[in-house]
Order: sequence, then C-alpha cells, then structure tokens
Amino acid sequence: MSYTPVQLLENWILRQASDPAQAWLDEKRAKVAEGDTRALFLAFGMAPRKFGKDLLEISDKDQEHATDAREGWVPRGWSIDQAARTLLLASLPVQDVAEYIATLDTLFQTGEVRELVALYQALSLLPHNDLMADRLAEGIRTNMKTVFCAVAHHNPLPREILEEGPWNQMILKALFIGATLERIQGVDQRANPNLSRMLIDYAHERRAASRPIPVELWRMVAPFPDEIALGDMAALYSQGSALERRAIGLALADSATDEADAILNSNPEIVSDIQQGNINWQRISLDSESQLA
Repeated sequence: MSYTPVQLLENWILRQASDPAQAWLDEKRAKVAEGDTRALFLAFGMAPRKFGKDLLEISDKDQEHATDAREGWVPRGWSIDQAARTLLLASLPVQDVAEYIATLDTLFQTGEVRELVALYQALSLLPHNDLMADRLAEGIRTNMKTVFCAVAHHNPLPREILEEGPWNQMILKALFIGATLERIQGVDQRANPNLSRMLIDYAHERRAASRPIPVELWRMVAPFPDEIALGDMAALYSQGSALERRAIGLALADSATDEADAILNSNPEIVSDIQQGNINWQRISLDSESQLA
C-alpha cells in the first residue's frame, strides 16, 4: 500500500502525540485549509509548545514508505514539532499561486532558526516547489549552519531545481563550514567542470599557504582533474595525513585517467583497501566529521 507524505506524517504524529496536541493540530489545520493565514502564523509558532521537540520515531519500514511517497525524502532527524509544522503548511490552499507563495514568504521572513529549518525541510513535500529556487539560494547564503543543512542535507529539492551556479555555491559553502558532502543528494551526479576548477584553485592556494584542505573536496575534483590538481594530489598522497591519503586515493581511483592511476598505484596498501571496499566516501565523511568534532 502506498501513502502520501501527508498521510505518513499524520500517522507518525498520531502514534507519538498526546490527544490534546492532536486535537489542537486538527483544529488549526482546518482553519488553515479555509484560508486563515493568521491561524497558520500563530500555530506555526506554537507547535513546539503543543508537541515538544522530540525526534520522530522513524523505523526502517517508515523510511521505505517515505521514499515511496517522495523520492529522496529522509524524515529521520525530523522532530515532531517540525512534522506538525509541515502538516500546517500542507493544509494551505494552493489554487492562488501568488497568494500561496506570499504566505510562505512571510513565514520565511519572520521565522526564527527552528522555524526556518522546518520550512526548508518541508519544501520538497509542498506544492509549487519548482518555484523555490530563489528561496533555496537564500538559504544557502545563511550564516546559520543548521538552516544551511536543512537546505543542503537529505533534501532532494536542490538537486532537482537549482541551476549550476547556486548548486556550486552550496557545495563550496558546505566545504567551507564543515557540512559533509555525503548527505547532499546528487552530489556526484551534479559534479561539473566549473565547480572542479574553483575547488582546484582553492585547494592549491590552501596548500601553498600550508593550510588544511577539506578532504571531501577531492571528491568533486575527481571527475575533472587537471595538471595542478594532480600535482597537489600527488604531493598529499605521499606526504599528507592518513585521512588525506585515503581521500585522495579514492579520488584518484574515481578519476580513471592514466596520470591518476600512476599516482594511485604508488601506494599499493591504499589501492588494496579501495578494492576491498574498506575506503569509500561515506567512511571518509564519517572520519572527517569525527576529526572536526
């Protein structure tokens, strides 16, 4: 049996929420569905008081249903109040697109951090989300890491609607602030030469100044390495930290050029680990996060 995202959220909230909280949400959703935007604004702010901030209890089966309902949707990590806020948003009338977008704009303009996180997490489940590229680009520019991660991590919408420029800015910012690339959907599929060139220049400047380079950067360089990149990768592959050597080895293996293969094969131990599956980008990401923690 298949479910819609709204049905799934309703079921998940129902099994965790108190009866008074559920009754409150039902009442507010009915008012929102009638076009009462004031009720939406007030309820959106009050949701944490009614539901608390515990995480939704999402089983493996729940996640399977979520993926079936909306490709790329990962509700693990959502809190129950964020789920309730999403149901409030999903209750908005959508026939008047301009009015609908204006209502969302008001919420974005007035929202505090947790409200913004809920809004960005919800966008991929809402109608007219193909019109939200500018809104995503604004979220990418934020100075609040939690809000940025709500845009970038476990969110299918950037992959689907961002043009190359904003997409590249999202990847750059993720590397700069230490937000892992592993949780960005489409990160490998949307690699592009312009992004690679920017990152090669950035890495070369960092190495020349003896400053650390985010190890996940090499994942984006791997499909398009040039002479400068290969020179820096060769130096770090022999002299860098253990994590750098593993990351660069994986990038060299992904590059699939004769020059990259020659550098890669200079360290048979890393080649063996890659072949045995002991080195992958998920592991690189986890090890990088543990070092930054």
